[in-house]
Amino acid sequence: MHLLILGATGRTGLYGYKYALDEGHMVTILVRKADNIEPHDRLTVIEGSPLSEDDMNRAFNTSRMTIDAVLVFLNAPRAGQNPWGKFLGPPRLIADSTRNAARALRAQNRELEQAGSGEGKKSRLIVMNALGVGESYKVTPYIVRFMINFSNVSESYKDHNAVNEEIEGECGDEILWTLPLPVGLGDSGRKEVKTFGYSESGASLWITRESCARWMVDVALGKEGGNFDNKRVIVSN
Repeated sequence: MHLLILGATGRTGLYGYKYALDEGHMVTILVRKADNIEPHDRLTVIEGSPLSEDDMNRAFNTSRMTIDAVLVFLNAPRAGQNPWGKFLGPPRLIADSTRNAARALRAQNRELEQAGSGEGKKSRLIVMNALGVGESYKVTPYIVRFMINFSNVSESYKDHNAVNEEIEGECGDEILWTLPLPVGLGDSGRKEVKTFGYSESGASLWITRESCARWMVDVALGKEGGNFDNKRVIVSN
C-alpha cells in the first residue's frame, strides 16, 4: 500500500512512518524540511506545508502510486512542554491540514472512478486527536480537564475540536475515517493497545507514542478490518 503521512518528523509520527516502511509499504511524507531524513527506497519526501493545497496536491501526485490512506500526526507547538508554555500556532494546523487531505483524497478517488479503475474503492483518513475532545470530555481525568480549561493547552484543543466537528462533512461517504483519541502520550515502547468508545471509561492514563503510531498505521492498512471505520476511539495501554 501507499501511505501519505503528515507530521512524520514529530515525536509520534516518526514511529508511524518508520513502522510502515518496516512493514514493506510505500510511504510519502510532507514535511517543512527534508534535512536529516534518512533516505529509503520506498520513502518519498516532499517539502512543503499541509496547510497549502498546492503542496498537498504535489504530495499526492509526485508518485505514480495512488495514495491508499493518509495519517495525520500533527500538533501545533508550544514554547516547551509546560502546559502554560506560549502557544506558537498556527491555530488550525490540524483542522485545515485534515481538510486539505480529505479534499485531495476525494479528488483522487473521483479521478480513478472516471478512469474506470477506482470503482468501489474507499481511501482511509486517520487523524490523531486527543482525549478531552467532544463527548470524551466526560471521561477525561480531572487534571487534564483543568489544563484544557485553564492552561495554554486550550489553544491546541480548539484545533482538536475543529477536526472533530468537521471530519464527517469533509469525508462524506467517500472516505473511511478514524479519530484516535490517545490519553497522555508517553515515551517510546511497544505495548498492547486498548480501545474504548467515544465516551467509555476504563482507559489508563498513558499510551506510548510508538504503540499509538503503530495502531494508527495498522488501522490505515486495514489490519483492524472495519472495526474502527467512521469512529472516534479512545486508545491507551
